[in-house]
Amino acid sequence: MYKNVIAALALALLAAACANQDVKEQSKAATVEKRDLTEEQRKRDEAARAQIAREQEERDRRLEEERRKAEEDVKIQALPPTGMTEGLATDLRSQLRDPSSPLYKRTIFYGFDQYEIDGDNRAIVEAHARFLEQNPDVKIRVEGNCDERGSTEYNLALGQRRADGVKRALTLLGVGASRIEAVSYGEEKPKGMGQDEESYALNRRSDIVYPGYE
Repeated sequence: MYKNVIAALALALLAAACANQDVKEQSKAATVEKRDLTEEQRKRDEAARAQIAREQEERDRRLEEERRKAEEDVKIQALPPTGMTEGLATDLRSQLRDPSSPLYKRTIFYGFDQYEIDGDNRAIVEAHARFLEQNPDVKIRVEGNCDERGSTEYNLALGQRRADGVKRALTLLGVGASRIEAVSYGEEKPKGMGQDEESYALNRRSDIVYPGYE
């Protein structure tokens, strides 16, 4: 009888030990799974934060670009009238060659790494806008240029921004966009051949070209 009791107790203890081991294994597995889930969640959170940061940076960039364009719109729309009349639009070739003509100046200059139209350059843009308004069959090309500093790719992009800026100013003044071609030559068409500030200043420019009339 005592042997049966002892055997039963031994079996009970063995069963309890096995159950306890199972609980430990399950707890260990749950801990590992929880750690894996936590690490996965951390990675997802980091990816989400990075995406939010990129989206915010893009929004900030667009807002800054819109702000600069809005400021440029105000500058261009505030240009004073040049007093051009119909009589000044009768002979384009002679006007382009006459230093006293409002069309004689056809180059817009910029500061280093700039593409905004300011100062006397606004009057140049308006003079050509008035002429083009009075002569709807005439088309022009705006050529953006840079000095030699900077990479070829960067200078081509900056030259395009300069040409596009002049085109945009002309369209704001009433000239149809289809009449204006905007191209960039980057650093490929320098007017100043030296490696000094005077030469660089000559090369930071946009040229208004009248194909077939110059």
